[in-house]
Amino acid sequence: MDGALIGFGLLVALFIGIAPILAWVAIFQIHELKRRVRLLEARLAYRPAPSVEAPSAETPSSAPPSAAPPSAAAPAEEVPAAAAPEPAMVAPPDASAPPRGRAAGVEQALTSRWLVWLGAVAVGLSAVFLFSYAIEQGWLGPLPRVALGLALGAALIAAGEWTHRHPVPGLARAVRPDYVPQALTAAGLFALYASLFSAHALYGLIGTAVAFAALAAVSFAALVVAVRQGWFVALLGLAGGYAVPALLGSATPQPVPVFLYLFALTAGCLAVMRFRNWPFLAVAAVAGSAAWPLLWLAGPWTVADQGPLSLYALACAGAFAALSTGFPVKRPETPLTAWLGGVVAETSGMGFVAHGGVLVLLALVADYNAPAFVFLALYGAMALGYGLRRAAFEGLAVAAALVVALAFLLWPQPADITIPPELARHGVTEYGDTFGPIVMPVELVTFARAALSFALLYGLGGFLALGRAATPPVWAGLSAAVPLYLLTLAYWRIGGLQVHVQWAGLAAGLSLALLAAAAQVERMTGRAARDVPLAFYAAGTTAALALAFTCLLREAWLTVALSLEVLALGWIYTRLRVEALRAIAFTVATAVIVRLVLNWNVLGYGDGGAGVVSWVIYGYGVPALAFAGAARLFGDARHDALAALCEAGAAAFAVLTVALQLHAWTAGAPFSPTYRLFDQAVQTAWWMLAASLLLRREVAQRSLVARYGSRALLALAALQIVLGHLLAANPLFSYEDIGRLPLLNLLGLAYLLPAVLAAVLTSRPGFDLPARVREALRAGAGLLAFVYLTLETRHIFQGGVLALGFDRQVSDGEIYAYSVVWIAYALALLAVGILRNSSVLRYASLTVLIVTVAKLFLYDMSDLTGLYRVASFLGLGLVLIGIGHVYRRFVFRPAEAES
Repeated sequence: MDGALIGFGLLVALFIGIAPILAWVAIFQIHELKRRVRLLEARLAYRPAPSVEAPSAETPSSAPPSAAPPSAAAPAEEVPAAAAPEPAMVAPPDASAPPRGRAAGVEQALTSRWLVWLGAVAVGLSAVFLFSYAIEQGWLGPLPRVALGLALGAALIAAGEWTHRHPVPGLARAVRPDYVPQALTAAGLFALYASLFSAHALYGLIGTAVAFAALAAVSFAALVVAVRQGWFVALLGLAGGYAVPALLGSATPQPVPVFLYLFALTAGCLAVMRFRNWPFLAVAAVAGSAAWPLLWLAGPWTVADQGPLSLYALACAGAFAALSTGFPVKRPETPLTAWLGGVVAETSGMGFVAHGGVLVLLALVADYNAPAFVFLALYGAMALGYGLRRAAFEGLAVAAALVVALAFLLWPQPADITIPPELARHGVTEYGDTFGPIVMPVELVTFARAALSFALLYGLGGFLALGRAATPPVWAGLSAAVPLYLLTLAYWRIGGLQVHVQWAGLAAGLSLALLAAAAQVERMTGRAARDVPLAFYAAGTTAALALAFTCLLREAWLTVALSLEVLALGWIYTRLRVEALRAIAFTVATAVIVRLVLNWNVLGYGDGGAGVVSWVIYGYGVPALAFAGAARLFGDARHDALAALCEAGAAAFAVLTVALQLHAWTAGAPFSPTYRLFDQAVQTAWWMLAASLLLRREVAQRSLVARYGSRALLALAALQIVLGHLLAANPLFSYEDIGRLPLLNLLGLAYLLPAVLAAVLTSRPGFDLPARVREALRAGAGLLAFVYLTLETRHIFQGGVLALGFDRQVSDGEIYAYSVVWIAYALALLAVGILRNSSVLRYASLTVLIVTVAKLFLYDMSDLTGLYRVASFLGLGLVLIGIGHVYRRFVFRPAEAES
């Protein structure tokens, strides 16, 4: 009894819970009615003035009020301007007339819709409360209660039908449209649902089969009545119909009758939707029909239910397609994503894709057994058949291909692999790269056969459809893309992306097949429609050939092959000018950039050694050249995101080629974790040189990629100098040996060379640099030169190891030498600043002098002794005095002359 009460509560909650759906639909209808009312009010505000003519015998003055003049019935735009009478303002409305405007719209919505629907719910609930009270008082037995409920429901439905056929004239004028018949019918349906459910679940008067049939009959009757009375009845019947299996649960549920009933209900709903053009009804049907397989999987699912549920999903997908209101047709100017989005957004396309997703889910829970692939094949074949039937259905073929691609992508790798006997006899004991497309473990046979079947279905089917298809590019794209995708996926799942001649043979065979298809395109489609299909087959041919090379080579060669594919697509584009090739090239180029820049697996490429050259010469160098060529080919047409992406890829790969090869020479491997000051100095020098190549004015002004890429390289170099050269890897803090020679050592590479490069960038006018960047580079060059001179001075006294420590004593001569070197450096900066009239250099000179003064008073005064202290203070004093004179003589002379 508790379960029955819970079910009864579910029934009541279900009918009350449709209020949000009703509100969603009503909001759109209210807005539409408001628009119409405002339009009518605007037209009635100015009525044509009646013509003043003497009445004749044929036209008596007492004409009936219902006879409207012809001009009032005709649209305003059809009245000639010359014959249009001057409009006259009508008299102001009487105070007793109904109000207009926003208040009138709210009032009309309340009285004509919400209050009527609330009344219908109240009538239905009153029947529930009446039965509840009768039960409490013991007035009626179970059978009379059910009979009275059925009688009440039938009476309400009859009253709704009668009021629909015989509307009250006054009510019809006050409430348009009339929702009273729908409200009465909905209340009657509620009473019938409640009575039949009570007869089965509460009183046990009827069995499950009879109750199921009776409730189903009520649902179908609601759909039939809805055709006459309106969408409210249809929505109510649909909600009750999808709730029937949940209300009549069984200890041993049988999927066949349940899903047969659900399919009939869905088809009936779609038929009503098509007949009355109610798209929102199809949305409700999508939700109800696709939700039941999920509920079944969460409850009484067994593998034996796979067949009925898969057939149900197939049948529902076919019904949604057959009873659709119309899908968008692919136009040449419509982007592929926008077209597919329109297909899926259309309610019937949504239902078709949703039930395809149900098939994928069933394949997952069934561990991708053979029937799962069979049902997916039937789904794909049905979509191909629909697409060949009408141009509006071609989007379903593409949607089904995407569903199939998702199914294969989600296919799980088997946990245990059985070694085939042919390999076991040769000593193979574990899964590795020995498996190929010919000899494979039994766990992978089903997947391989399914992949081959779908490749033939879409590849051969799409090619044969070219001759009769409305949009040949759609079918050519499917024919080329699906087999290539499945072969790549099989090479990953079965071949493990390892070097194997057999997989290369399959890829080469696919390439030849696509090439043969390309040769027959003009014969299949005609010369006028050949370009786009030919482009797709040509792209597929080059991609399959690239996959063949990948199967023969290792690791980075997959990315090399993909980069060459981008170049091949660019060459094909220059010959055919098919815009779809740009979208394909953009996708492939993005994949190459991700693989070479953001893929951590690249750390394991190659043999780990440097040798004379490492694998990065072809792993990054070939993609750099390929992207540079693709940027040239695609950029000749227009410089869009694709051309910019190819330029960025070419620049990034070129920089990485040199950087990784240099690191291989300095550290032993391209991705060695060793990163000493020597490695950092080499990388910094290369980054700055690469930035200077991109900063050349003729390059930077032509390409945004070069402009911003060069600044990014300079920023990386500056960051590495600060964090590495000056802090973490500074020889003062590390024990790295910089060499014994006084000038030709690591200090020149790590500090002097970047300073020189920065100075060249700022001094040469041929580099495109903003003023702030130039000033920052000048400051950085001065700082690096100062650090170099300081460390070189310490190198003279300390030798190859400059690290600080308590065991490394600093002599007075070394401390004094720092002051001498810093003063000399400050004087040199001042001299150059005066000669070049550069305030920045003069400020830098003063900064170095201030540092020297601070050293003198904070350190030299206490630690230096003897003549060193005297020389230090004397030298600095003389220099400061001399600098003052120099400033008055050369810097401030124009101002003094004017004064």
